[in-house]
Amino acid sequence: MPWRDHQLLPRQEGDRPARRRRRIYRQGLVSGCPFITREHYITAFGSCFASEVTKYLYREGYQVFGRDMKLNSYVVRSGEGIVNSAAIRQQFEWAFEGKTPKIELWHDKEGVPGDYSDEVRQATRAIFEKSDIFILTLGLSEVWYDKSTGEIFWRAIPKRDFDPERHGFRVLGAVENLDNLRRTYQLIRAHRPDATVIMTLSPVPLAATFRPVSCITASAVSKASLRVAIDELMREVGPSADSKLYYFPSYEMVTSFLPNPMKDDFRHPTEESVEFIMQTFKRNFLR
Repeated sequence: MPWRDHQLLPRQEGDRPARRRRRIYRQGLVSGCPFITREHYITAFGSCFASEVTKYLYREGYQVFGRDMKLNSYVVRSGEGIVNSAAIRQQFEWAFEGKTPKIELWHDKEGVPGDYSDEVRQATRAIFEKSDIFILTLGLSEVWYDKSTGEIFWRAIPKRDFDPERHGFRVLGAVENLDNLRRTYQLIRAHRPDATVIMTLSPVPLAATFRPVSCITASAVSKASLRVAIDELMREVGPSADSKLYYFPSYEMVTSFLPNPMKDDFRHPTEESVEFIMQTFKRNFLR
C-alpha cells in the first residue's frame, strides 16, 4: 500500500506555509475520516494524561467508561495510575485469561492495595468486551518489581511496605515495552477483533527518578523507550494488516510543536495545550 499523507493539525488564522513546516503526517497513525460516534463505548486508561482524554470525551457527550466511578474496576477507579506497559498488560491478561499476580502488586495513589477479587475481574472483562475504542496512554518505563517473582508494580512501593531485600528498581527497555504492547494488542484482537486501538504517549515527564542520573535525562530515556516500542508495533502490524490501530502524537505536539506548552511546574501541559491536543484528536477521530 502506498504511503499517503494526512494533515493532522488544524489550520490557524494567519497561518503561513513556513510556520506549518512541522505539520505532522503519517499514514495509518491518524484517521483520514473521523469515525468515533456517541454510540461507541470507549475505554481510556494508562497515565495521568488519560484522565484529560476521559474528561474531554465525557464533556463532549461520548460514552467513556472512566467517568462512571460506580464501576468496580481498576481501569476506571485507578486508571490514571496504570502508567507502565507491564501494568496495562496485566489488566488485559487478568481480565481475559484470569492470570492473577502471585503477590500484591496493585496500589492506588494513596497506597491502598487492590485485591484480585473475581467480582472486579469480571467487571473489568465486561468493560473490555463492551469497548469499541481502546485509548491506551503510556506514561513511563521506570518500574519497581518484586525480586522473587519478577512481577512489576503499578507504582513505586508505598513507603510503609518497602523492603530493599524484596523490592527492586529497573528501567523497561524498548524490547520489553514492545513485548508488553504486542501482548496487549494480541489480547484485544483475540477478544475484540473489531475494536479500534489508539495508542498515545503521555507528554508529562518524570518528576523524579531513582536512577543516579539527572531526572531530565532519565525522563528522556523513559519516553524514548516507550516511543520506540510503539513505533515498532505500528511497523510490525502495519496499516495494511490492521486499519484500526492508530498512534496519536500528543507527546510530539507538546515536545516538538506547541510553543510554551507547559505550566510553571514544567511537567503538566497548560489548559490551552490540552485543549489544542483534544481539538486535534476531535478533528481526526470524533464524529
